[in-house]
Amino acid sequence: MKQLIAALPALCYAAALTLGFLEVPQPFGAESLGPTLQWMLSLGLGVPSLWAAFSHAVFADHVAQSIGWPPSPFQKEIAGANLGIGLGAIAASILGPEAAWAMTFMAAGFLWSAASVHIADMIKRRNFAINNAGPIFWWDILTPLTLLIGLLILHR
Repeated sequence: MKQLIAALPALCYAAALTLGFLEVPQPFGAESLGPTLQWMLSLGLGVPSLWAAFSHAVFADHVAQSIGWPPSPFQKEIAGANLGIGLGAIAASILGPEAAWAMTFMAAGFLWSAASVHIADMIKRRNFAINNAGPIFWWDILTPLTLLIGLLILHR
């Protein structure tokens, strides 16, 4: 069960890409984004960010342990940042390209910074805990990259 919970962001990412590539339109998505960007914003970025917000707020000790770190009051800040990203990403899937660009840059700044912290911890402390070096690490890197590529394709 613990691995399934840790894999949720990667599963959402895969589901979003699958729905997008199958051209299944999101029922409430902005048509100007197309299915892949609609799903990547709402399901690929929004849902996992909301899950992270909930997890860091409600299960802070467990989440910290799964990352290989001690619990910290900063987890409430991480919860708040993830809440904003999650809500903003879902809104961007409805509002269209301009909002999608803004949310993608917001997510890239936060998630790539998080990934750099995880990389440093892998190198310095050899911390390969599931939520430091596992699926969430790759989600941190690939989600903003996928959104940027998708938006650049849409923009050309």
